[in-house]
Amino acid sequence: MRIAVIGTGHVGLVTGVALASLGHRVAATDADRGKMIDLQHGKAPFFEPGLDALLTRTLREGRIRFSAGVAEAMDGAELVFVCVGRPPVGNGDRSLGAVEDAVRAIARHASDGLVIVVKSTVPPGTTNRVKRVVASERPELRFDACASPEFLREGHALEDTLHPARLVIGSDSSRAIHRLKEVYAEVLEGDTALIETDAPSAELAKLASNAFLALKVSYANALARLSERVGAHAHDVTAIMGADERIGMRFLEAGAGYGGYCLPKDVATLERLSARAGYDFGMLREVDRVNREALEGVYAKVEEAVWNIEGKTVALLGLAFKAGTDDVRAAPAIALAERLLMEGARVIGFDPLAGEQARRVLPALEVASDPYAAAEGAHCALIATEWPEFRDLDLMRLGSAMATRTLVDGRNMIDPGRARAAGFDHFAIGMRHTDPS
Repeated sequence: MRIAVIGTGHVGLVTGVALASLGHRVAATDADRGKMIDLQHGKAPFFEPGLDALLTRTLREGRIRFSAGVAEAMDGAELVFVCVGRPPVGNGDRSLGAVEDAVRAIARHASDGLVIVVKSTVPPGTTNRVKRVVASERPELRFDACASPEFLREGHALEDTLHPARLVIGSDSSRAIHRLKEVYAEVLEGDTALIETDAPSAELAKLASNAFLALKVSYANALARLSERVGAHAHDVTAIMGADERIGMRFLEAGAGYGGYCLPKDVATLERLSARAGYDFGMLREVDRVNREALEGVYAKVEEAVWNIEGKTVALLGLAFKAGTDDVRAAPAIALAERLLMEGARVIGFDPLAGEQARRVLPALEVASDPYAAAEGAHCALIATEWPEFRDLDLMRLGSAMATRTLVDGRNMIDPGRARAAGFDHFAIGMRHTDPS
């Protein structure tokens, strides 16, 4: 099937490459012309496991191409996936301008029978608005539209596209649903659940899912603050909770809070959507408040550990917003680095993937080649991202490099007993600190 993809961010590029790997012929385009040139040469703009190899393969096979504009990408397209971003606007909301621009361009170059698939994360009612916009641009055009939100996890995006837990199709058009099922026929042969619904329900489900994950993170962090005050161990508390299959352990780990592009954006979008609809979804404001409080709590532990921040050196272990990605958007680590630098600290960071991205965002940040180099002469080591390799750090080697053996474990990666045995003054999340002396 001939498919166009508008937008080549995380969602658009992964979707395009995955569909090409399934045998479809994909033409993708993006407003960023430099990115198009890089992609034509097989260079992806971000890291995602398996993406580079699959991009190279589908380019070589002629299954995917990157076009200079919408007109070229739409040539002969039977379906078009709208995957453009939603940049922030002044009131903290997210703009739908790029979606509208993309849809108007699609309408100008569409052929009869086109199916428009809205994959961008959008508020309920957007797909219905898309249909009205296309009809106003091309009253004579026969087309269908549906909402099919993505549920991708950065670091697992290809897996989640090719082997998703569920495929959601929201539309009042049986033809649109049938065509999208044809696109994903191979995927649906597996264990993927197919959920057919209306477009507003599909759109709301995406926002609701991300907001609920954020809620779990904030709940764990609120419990951590309480645990520190009553002498409990937050990790044990959440492990006991997570053993209940109705609750589960995923996203129930206390730490520096959630970050990234999606969760903060979607919590805010759902809260503002609710307000416009006349419902005060105050729980979402509390989710955001607790998330900011969690970050402040980690900073306070660094302050407690080193006393005066000014003039101290902090080894910041982890820079991406989570393990498995090079994405530093809204990363707690970057926010902590900014605060530490503002207070006069020297910050030396290390991340297995995100070092260069972090340095571009924060030029004052120094980036080391490994965690032990980052710790050289440091007064405090701060674990800010849950990279698995940090769990197995050689603590004796780390401590030997440092000016002071102080560890703030912002992700509870290190066993407290092991840290103390290596001579560290260890500060964890969700347990009361005891002076080792």
